[in-house]
Amino acid sequence: MTFAPVSVSAPGSMMITGEHAVVYGHWSIVCAVEQRVLVEVAPLNEMRLEIASEIAPALSVPFDRIAIEGPFRFVLGAAELYAERLSRGVRFTITSDIDPTLGLGSSAAVTVACLGALAHVTGDGLKRLHAQALKVVHRIQGRGSGADLAASLHGGMIAYRLSSGASSDNLSAEIRTLPMPPLLSLCYCGYKTPTAEVLSRVAAAMKGREAQFSALFERMGAAAGNAIEAAQKQDWPAFGVALLAYQRLMVELGVSDPTLDGIVRKARRCPELLAAKISGSGLGDCVLAVGAVPEDFVPATVATQGMRIHD
Repeated sequence: MTFAPVSVSAPGSMMITGEHAVVYGHWSIVCAVEQRVLVEVAPLNEMRLEIASEIAPALSVPFDRIAIEGPFRFVLGAAELYAERLSRGVRFTITSDIDPTLGLGSSAAVTVACLGALAHVTGDGLKRLHAQALKVVHRIQGRGSGADLAASLHGGMIAYRLSSGASSDNLSAEIRTLPMPPLLSLCYCGYKTPTAEVLSRVAAAMKGREAQFSALFERMGAAAGNAIEAAQKQDWPAFGVALLAYQRLMVELGVSDPTLDGIVRKARRCPELLAAKISGSGLGDCVLAVGAVPEDFVPATVATQGMRIHD
């Protein structure tokens, strides 16, 4: 099998609401952001995988010796899924305009773009792409809802729920398109705890207190549901109220900290603001503002398109 070079891009993403509870089967809202990862794929004569990117030194490895580790682990995980389907080697050239100080789901975007490129060149189609991407993430992180993957794949602002008990091998996800939101902006707090680590800490804290955490996730799910209902009606003041309620629940969950609390308090003094809350798993990373751009925040443009194939 041979194929022509192809380029595939996917947008970054940010969580609007539903963090943590979405991992346990509750609804969330996630939004694609118009900062994209571009993956260019070209054939090689040897059965090797080559990866070139500005984030780390270039990598070259035989397909039968792929190890899912290091800075390219999501690319390697995507390639491993297709290793037996390829009769030629593959070279990935990856560029990104996702702001590294804002997070914005760069790992999800590169996973979706790489899998999209491989599905395209093998004629596999895109129907299974979200399930494949979640399988890669679960292998690397152990946990994950796939909400950021869905945003990178579909674009816009979406409501997302991974059915209870679903896994990357038996995926059942619900996705609903929502109206475009009001003005969004982000403020990076200056540090980040990896999502997998935060999820692991929450899971460890749950041991012996499952009922208490289950009740908290139910309240978080209800708050996210209120935000979805308000967004569907384009009732943005009610949307903001639901996001503020979710921030209080994130504090109760224990994933806020004094720095994040301070950024949220300062942002709420901004006129026209509808809400300010943690965006993502917490214990670092970003605070989201809705309806205004407070001091030290950066506007975030919603990507109306998800993954794109550029033949």
